[in-house]
Amino acid sequence: MFYKKKIINDFNLTKNQIFKIEDFINEARSYNSHTNIVGPSTLHNPWKSHVLDSIQLHNLFKNKSSSILDMGTGAGLPGIILSIYGYNKVSLVDSNSKKIKFITSVCKKCKINVKIFHERVEKIPLKKYDFVTARALANLNTLFLYSFRFLKKETKLIFLKGSSVFDEINIAKKYWKFNYNIKNSISDKRGKIIIVTSLNKYD
Repeated sequence: MFYKKKIINDFNLTKNQIFKIEDFINEARSYNSHTNIVGPSTLHNPWKSHVLDSIQLHNLFKNKSSSILDMGTGAGLPGIILSIYGYNKVSLVDSNSKKIKFITSVCKKCKINVKIFHERVEKIPLKKYDFVTARALANLNTLFLYSFRFLKKETKLIFLKGSSVFDEINIAKKYWKFNYNIKNSISDKRGKIIIVTSLNKYD
């Protein structure tokens, strides 16, 4: 309850947003009982593990009219939470049929407005986004490979990572030029958020 109250207060959630988030959590619990879409232990405190982990990205996005591509969205995180919070140009992509089935169902039931791609990220239609994000999808070098064709000059890549992010940066620097900043996650003391700009391949 602590994290729920904290999120409601810190992010000024409306009653409708709270209702939709609770609906999403209930649907995830129900679906997870027969099909694994998130780690079962994360549903003991979903407001911390999933809601706070996702909604904290608002502190970096700021503008709710920004276009966001959520790669390898899994159960729809962070994209669905951001959409509930008011972001109206969120695209979710995942190749896992069972997870897409859940996402499609929960978005319809909870009236969540997102664009859903049931496809590998390499194969979705080309479009430029303001932000590209991912949560526990792949290492940084692979994320850069996935992201590169969706970038415009001002695009920011914002990835939720663990403490291995520093090793991943060193590897990625062998193949890519980029600027980055790292912030601590407020949902997990071991978690890091990396913000990448000016990504380019070495010639």
